[in-house]
Amino acid sequence: QQAEFAADLWQVHLGEGSDEYKQPAEFFRRTYLTESLKQLLTGAVRRLTGAGGDPVVQLQTNFGGGKTHSMQALYHLFSGVSPSELLGIDTVLKDAEQKKLPAVKRVVLVGNKISPGNPVVKSDGTVIRTLWGELAWQLGGKKAFKRVQADDEKATSPGDVLRELMNEYGPCLILIDEWVAYARQLHETDDLPGGSFETHFTFAQVLIESAKLAKHCLLVISLPSSD
Repeated sequence: QQAEFAADLWQVHLGEGSDEYKQPAEFFRRTYLTESLKQLLTGAVRRLTGAGGDPVVQLQTNFGGGKTHSMQALYHLFSGVSPSELLGIDTVLKDAEQKKLPAVKRVVLVGNKISPGNPVVKSDGTVIRTLWGELAWQLGGKKAFKRVQADDEKATSPGDVLRELMNEYGPCLILIDEWVAYARQLHETDDLPGGSFETHFTFAQVLIESAKLAKHCLLVISLPSSD
């Protein structure tokens, strides 16, 4: 069915959806590793093992161009499942000149699934208002969130603490999908819990710089292609 091919990164992150998207082995069994996807995965292995690779990757394609599928491939590659169970990954490891995959903390932020106007209460009681609050909480739970709590409550960008968290909880993979869909909502008002449009520009800059400076962090952002 056509509906089965509508990959949703947030759904996979929550452990929902059909097996071909949810289960790493099944996902790679059904995924054809194109040259560009193989390069993306190889670069990710290099970066997260400290053997080179780009710290920040921007996926920019037209609608339906495979951005979310590429992000899911990264998410499943570092799921903790043995590479021997993932079809085609032996070649990726060989190209990256690595014998095994590192244990990686994965963070998933999907812009159209997170509301800038509606704080979320997590399972441990943590109240999160901003994208940086969500990022910190996914990295290290309540303890990591406490480091950005004041910035989360005031909707101000957290600064260098992001780099510290990336190093502390790394290696880490941060996947941001549909960021534009999130940012588009910030134009309407300046008093949203999620922060202002300008604050997000500062956050984007800090996030990218932090990922570059952190030892083992890979930041992958998808942006829709435009003129």
